[in-house]
Amino acid sequence: KDNYGVIGLGRFGLAVLQALHDFGKNIIAIDKDSDRLEEVAPFVSSVYLIKSISKEAFEEAGIGDCDTVIVGFSSDVGSSVLAPMNCIELGVDRVISKTRDNEHGKILEKLGAQAVFPEEDSGKRIVMNLICNANLDMLVLSSDFSIISIDMNPIFAGKTILELNWRRKHNVNVIAVMNGSKTNATITPDLVLEAGCRVVLSGAVESLEAFRKINSEGEA
Repeated sequence: KDNYGVIGLGRFGLAVLQALHDFGKNIIAIDKDSDRLEEVAPFVSSVYLIKSISKEAFEEAGIGDCDTVIVGFSSDVGSSVLAPMNCIELGVDRVISKTRDNEHGKILEKLGAQAVFPEEDSGKRIVMNLICNANLDMLVLSSDFSIISIDMNPIFAGKTILELNWRRKHNVNVIAVMNGSKTNATITPDLVLEAGCRVVLSGAVESLEAFRKINSEGEA
């Protein structure tokens, strides 16, 4: 589905929404403020004005169809606990919720949500980590430089680094190749990639995410 919900369009929620939009994700935006919803409407799939943090309101907004929901408010402890709880009950796989302190975070985690501190975890950084999936390990250092480790598609086996030329074609650099328990960090143009290997790449997050799709689809 690859659908995201953002509940609460304060500073943190807006930062998350903007980053999701930059990555081309489908977004449902929910807030109690019609003016905020009007501002973000051009950048999201749908907007929903709600009067209460109820399970029924979330269900009507389509939250149950989301893979991931980010709850972007924490000032009202009651509502900031009820919102992620309702999302989880609607079957959302991953719920990330802004937290105000450690105690609040513990409550959220007991509910099954992931607690984040906006002071430490910027909205954009959280989104960059969200785009990682089960077959991709990513270390996000910044939007301009991150590292991934990914199982190479067999279609690339038997070709050299020079022949593949991923740096020019896809703006990613091979910095290591792993075969079983062996890791080769001496990358030369004539290095041949073997079937079943795992490659470690560096580059901008957008380039790495684009390459992940290319590798998955087996495109040259």
